[in-house]
Amino acid sequence: MSRWSRLPEEMRLQVLETLAQDPLHGTYDLTNYALVCKSWQSIFERANFRRLVLCQADLDGLAKIPKRCRPYVRHICLRIEMQQYRPWAGPVLVIRPERMEDIATNNDIIELAIGNLFRVLKSWEKELQRAQPSYRGITLEMSMHSPSDPKYVYRGVTATGLEKGLSWESEAGHEGAVARVFGGSIHIRFYENLPQLNLVTRFIMKRHTRRRVSSFTLHQILSKLPHLQDLVYEPWQQSLDTVQDLVDAGYVNLIKGSLPKGLKHVTLLEDHPYGQAGLSVPSDSAQNASARTSNPFVGAALAKRSVNFESLSASFLVEANDFFRAYKREWTWAALRSLTLTSRYLDSKRSSDEINGMLKAAGDAALAMPVLRTMEIWNGGPGYAAVFEYHAEHGEAYIAWHSTWDLVIDAHVIKAWEFVGYKNHGCRIGVHDEHTLIGTGDEFRHYQDVIQRLRTRKNVISRQSLDELRLEVQDGCMCCP
Repeated sequence: MSRWSRLPEEMRLQVLETLAQDPLHGTYDLTNYALVCKSWQSIFERANFRRLVLCQADLDGLAKIPKRCRPYVRHICLRIEMQQYRPWAGPVLVIRPERMEDIATNNDIIELAIGNLFRVLKSWEKELQRAQPSYRGITLEMSMHSPSDPKYVYRGVTATGLEKGLSWESEAGHEGAVARVFGGSIHIRFYENLPQLNLVTRFIMKRHTRRRVSSFTLHQILSKLPHLQDLVYEPWQQSLDTVQDLVDAGYVNLIKGSLPKGLKHVTLLEDHPYGQAGLSVPSDSAQNASARTSNPFVGAALAKRSVNFESLSASFLVEANDFFRAYKREWTWAALRSLTLTSRYLDSKRSSDEINGMLKAAGDAALAMPVLRTMEIWNGGPGYAAVFEYHAEHGEAYIAWHSTWDLVIDAHVIKAWEFVGYKNHGCRIGVHDEHTLIGTGDEFRHYQDVIQRLRTRKNVISRQSLDELRLEVQDGCMCCP
């Protein structure tokens, strides 16, 4: 066997980089490799520091990362751990509801953690810009949970456990545990103003944070990220209409006044708690739980704000019809290449006139999207699914309809989309014959089954969230950060 030193340098580098990317090797193993010699150090340190998963107790260590390693950091995931709780003893173990003082304590914990993280990263900025003028920035991901959450809900599993291939931690849930997981609102006024972070280009908050984060809190975070280009936000639908109305009003303010000017890619997905582990589904809302009546002002605000986006996916949080009806002729989505929206109009109980009216409005708005490559409007849940697709590529364009029921697309809808293809791409529209059924309703248990059918599925939901969602639907568990 040839000695390692006799191999060409390019081959040695390729072997080391392949080893560094091997998912079977944990951080500890990579750290050991980095200690072998200086020629190995940069390769394995680059892999070791690429993605850091931290809790608030790790932030002191983050500040002490060697200066040479800081440019390697591309993704920081801060999993903020709130205070733990225990069930009340008695004939039946019950988790008591969260009190106001509990909410206040948790908010203090979150405020301190976010403030510390921002201050550490701020201390990196000048040094990184001086050392690497072309530094591409980092992804900042946040989640909030109590370590008790997976212990007391039925079949609770942590994200850390999923990453290691572990199963859920508890089989038997306790009464009140699910309500505690969804908990009180996170509403924070950062009395020590957060510093502006120029190095963050992507911000993520996934669905496994089930607590409601107020728009005011999000405003304070997002407004301090002036170079943000990519936003992924997966909030939860509220169980009370009065609370949802307040949340929607907050979304309008957030969209209008808090999103950085340079934002290019936005993914919004509103999940709903029906069918969660230990939570019963009301008989009259099982099929349409995800199809709440969206606030039209949210859709209108997002339509106006998105004119500078390159891609947008907004599922369940806005209604596609509201988005398209808000369109004004003076608007132009000059850079928008991908658009994905949901619509409760895509339902077999709706009249074909209503569905075609919405699709016509979509075509009218698409005339102002000159570089649009893909638009998908979809809906789905237990027993039903529908996808309307427009796609343009290599001088060709087509529209297609896929659903669990048949729909005749009106001639005026086809004509509107033919004009889109001709005006924007210089080609005629083809209506696919596969504007047909996509299987029986039994194949669709949840909206995640519909996502698998989308061309733009990578834009609709983060990969980790989709994996967690699939596990929850299949095994009846609840995934926590």
